[in-house]
Amino acid sequence: MQKVSFSEQVKSQILKNSFEQTCCKISALSAFVRGAGTLCVEGGLLGFEAVTENKLACSYFNNIITSVYGESAKISTINDKLTKRTKYILRLVSKNSFNVLADLGIVESGLNGTTINLSIDKYLIENQCCKKAYIIGAFIGSGSVTVPVSNSKSQTRYHLEYVFSNYQTAQDFSVLMSSLDFMPRQIERKESHVVYFKNRQEVCDLLFFMGAKKSYFDVSNLMIEKDIRNETNRRINCEMANMEKQINASLNSIASINAIEDSVGLDVLPLPLKTVALMRKEHQEATLSELATILNISKSCLNHRLRKIAEIAKNL
Repeated sequence: MQKVSFSEQVKSQILKNSFEQTCCKISALSAFVRGAGTLCVEGGLLGFEAVTENKLACSYFNNIITSVYGESAKISTINDKLTKRTKYILRLVSKNSFNVLADLGIVESGLNGTTINLSIDKYLIENQCCKKAYIIGAFIGSGSVTVPVSNSKSQTRYHLEYVFSNYQTAQDFSVLMSSLDFMPRQIERKESHVVYFKNRQEVCDLLFFMGAKKSYFDVSNLMIEKDIRNETNRRINCEMANMEKQINASLNSIASINAIEDSVGLDVLPLPLKTVALMRKEHQEATLSELATILNISKSCLNHRLRKIAEIAKNL
């Protein structure tokens, strides 16, 4: 049984939701076909086929095609020898498939014949609900997401991306994202154009926005867990550094006291310094605060007397 990736888990969660408005269904289908589909010609008819690893996606968008256009696409499977994964193909070639593609804003017919429209049709994303639907359809078609695994040494980072075949579509999609206050980056990868996010909060927000609620809460908990772990590590490192500093300070003070004692004896020290020297030797593991309490003096006063002892030892 093939292991389901985190991306496919997210897509399956998103596909449990449905669109109520016809405009949203068309917008989502258009984005899905752009992301996962290619145009094809059969018997002089222009249509499309979309390839996905998510079985649910095929039936989901086929239902949209049926409910909106009264068509039924053909669904088939292939086994990818390279990835050893099953892929599902949604294929629509019919007398009406050209009109479907035109309605999706992918092709248009003019005086010069049929042309492919690389831009996202602005009428498909007029409404806020349709913008959201387009983003969802694009993710189902060509999106992926990775997040770190809890308690794992893996170097996986937060990353969510949408892949497009051309620059214009990717650019329009970035503008669409920006209109919803998501700030993506865009790069060219081989022959594809990628719109992506690496900020963990934006990745988390997008999961919620697209309707993958379970993954959103899982990632949110992961972020909280990591923050707590990082804060704990910082506190431990700080405490260790302070402890090391205290130990070094204690060792240096004792070394100065021993140097004075071995050369001229501690009796040459003024009584306040002698008292500090004797107490420091007696309570070598005590912190400065603890030693100040034992001597019934302030910590700053103790520091001052230890510095005087160090000066005397240095001048011997």
